[in-house]
Amino acid sequence: MNKLAYSFNDVLIVPQYSDIQSRNECDTSVELPNCSMDIPVFAANMDTICGTTMVKQMNKLGGAGILHRYMHVTQTHNIISDWDYSAYGKLIVSVGSLSNDKRRIEMVLNKAIKENKNVGLCVDLAHGDSFHMIDTLKYIRENTFSNLVIAGNVCTFEGASRLFDAGADIVKVGVGGGSVCTTRIKTGCGYPQLAAIEECCEAGPIIADGGIRNYGDAAKALVAGAKAVMIGGLLAGTDCTPFWEPDGAAVEFRGMASKKARESCGGLPKNAEGVSVEVPWRPKGSTEVVVEELMEGIRSAMSYSGCHTLEEFSLKGKMVHVTPSTVKENKPHITL
Repeated sequence: MNKLAYSFNDVLIVPQYSDIQSRNECDTSVELPNCSMDIPVFAANMDTICGTTMVKQMNKLGGAGILHRYMHVTQTHNIISDWDYSAYGKLIVSVGSLSNDKRRIEMVLNKAIKENKNVGLCVDLAHGDSFHMIDTLKYIRENTFSNLVIAGNVCTFEGASRLFDAGADIVKVGVGGGSVCTTRIKTGCGYPQLAAIEECCEAGPIIADGGIRNYGDAAKALVAGAKAVMIGGLLAGTDCTPFWEPDGAAVEFRGMASKKARESCGGLPKNAEGVSVEVPWRPKGSTEVVVEELMEGIRSAMSYSGCHTLEEFSLKGKMVHVTPSTVKENKPHITL
């Protein structure tokens, strides 16, 4: 155990010479396998974050949302059938493992292959570096599914490589760093998120999922090698989340391994590895505000680094390890 692994608070992006005169010059578009986006942002596939309203809004803003899988298969079927792909944009739906979610997987395959629906898949397992994941990916590809396949989550180069080899186009990286996840506390398992991104991006295109507490963390994830970031907690309580109501009441936000989430999905609540919380209500238009502010932060970081594109940002961007004193210094610290 001689390796030191960093997370977001352990580093800062180093400002470099810049010839960028306006942040608006920074190109934030990203080309991923079977997926092009104007901004490198995914809304997390959680039942309190990403339903159809969020997917439509994220598509409109230039990013993407991944529809959560914590609904009846019939509901997923109806969404895929009724989706107006030319008006609403891309549709990516989550599925579980072949052993636990075969009916949903086969339904999506049928819709995509026999009915030519341009729907992407996200195989969503808490421990993606597993037999269940490999078995599921192979089954999907052996059934001639050629659309987008995202798989996760993993946190090591070896784990990411196994998923790419099994058929994943993009791999989701992050174990235990989510804002409502307790995996690291309950099991002691996980990996510092920045180090996981740096390692896994060597295997192929990845999405940084988890641990992003602020807009600067998203910029650091992109410098570290992520092609895109996934946000959940930053969107919690905003107007396009599934549980939001216009009455100003607090909004529930929960980890999908939490007791409440498992109970609501008909599962057993034992060995919960997440929490459920109430977050402040945010007004109409707040989803768009969060995404726009996030992108302002990313573009600003690109300009500080003198980078015109996200690809240049990941190649030219530099980070420096900082001490706990610097972490304190990062925050407002005026004494009145």
